[in-house]
Amino acid sequence: MLAADNEKIESSGSVLIIGGGPTGVELAGEIVVDYPDKKVTLIHRGPRLVEFIGDKASKKTLDWLTSKKVDVLLQQSVDLGSLSDTEKVYKTSGGETVTADCHFVCIGKPLSSSWLHDTILKESLDNKGRVMVEKDLRVKGYNNVFAIGDITDIPVSLCFELIVLLFATVAVFVLIPLFFGPA
Repeated sequence: MLAADNEKIESSGSVLIIGGGPTGVELAGEIVVDYPDKKVTLIHRGPRLVEFIGDKASKKTLDWLTSKKVDVLLQQSVDLGSLSDTEKVYKTSGGETVTADCHFVCIGKPLSSSWLHDTILKESLDNKGRVMVEKDLRVKGYNNVFAIGDITDIPVSLCFELIVLLFATVAVFVLIPLFFGPA
């Protein structure tokens, strides 16, 4: 967090977070862990938090946040045009009123892959603009082009498996020989 944002949180008794994607959920989690006495409200317009992950993981996220006393309002939004740093009362699309000393807008931006439409990878994009990759992260149709991250079409669960595999590979082929010499 930036120092100004941290100060904003520290000086507030209550915080409103708008957006229940990865950024909003992470911010809510950090606040309730670091400042368990602060009132945190998270408003998300979707039917569940972090919608790109599976239903089970989304439910666990909701359960954890609510166990930490985060008020989660789903399928509601706040008029972003009405937000100000001086206003402390927020009206949701569902007609609820939320009072908070400060707010953070954590609404995701669209995937920034439009520039790929003018490259050799234009045929490797799915209908959502994500790069289609094989299980080894090679871009489909290419032997020597790789992609990783949220720009790819791989499921999040597979992403975690690949990251674990990547760290294990680095440990075996880089760190162990570095510290203990070649096998």
